[in-house]
Amino acid sequence: MIPTIKNAIEIIRQLPLPEREKVRDWINEENGNELIEKEAKKIELEKKNEKFKRALQWVEENKEKYDGKFVVLDGDELVRLRRRFKNDEARAKGYKSSFLTRVKAKTLPFGGW
Repeated sequence: MIPTIKNAIEIIRQLPLPEREKVRDWINEENGNELIEKEAKKIELEKKNEKFKRALQWVEENKEKYDGKFVVLDGDELVRLRRRFKNDEARAKGYKSSFLTRVKAKTLPFGGW
């Protein structure tokens, strides 16, 4: 027999009150842990978004100086400057969410269809 929620509820209903309270406490604890995990993920995402915004700002402020080069950034910190695409050194140094881009000072105008 495969357990179902209906079976579980029926079993819980048959428990004495102190045991049902333990089930309720367990459910509340599980919900609390889930909320804590969600909040931690939200905070982590906000930190990553802030680092990304700082990286984009750094590129905008330094595009003339690093035109045509690949840069690896950790937020607004230049981790590595490359002529070719390569991100392994930043990862080896412990930068888990580094930002790699090719800096372009000038953009070509759109020529249409």
